[in-house]
Amino acid sequence: MYFDFHSELAKLGQEIEQLCAPELRGANNAAAFFAAKGKVLTILNVLYGEKSREFRVVKLTSSPATVVKVVKHIMDSPDRNTLSSKVVNL
Repeated sequence: MYFDFHSELAKLGQEIEQLCAPELRGANNAAAFFAAKGKVLTILNVLYGEKSREFRVVKLTSSPATVVKVVKHIMDSPDRNTLSSKVVNL
């Protein structure tokens, strides 16, 4: 289950990163960014909860670069989904 969320996060991170390209910015891309951001928030809520730092940072930002950094941070830290980290985030 968690692997599915991580693979979905990786896809969303790549999608948001592509939307960051200056030549692709526009109203449609802004809507696509906020849709992808909503999906990222849903996954972060399931994985870490609403009180986690990752969830709060993504929720408060309107910068695609920040969302991409948070997703990359999660993907680069494999020990984030251990039982002890789940207990701490509750």
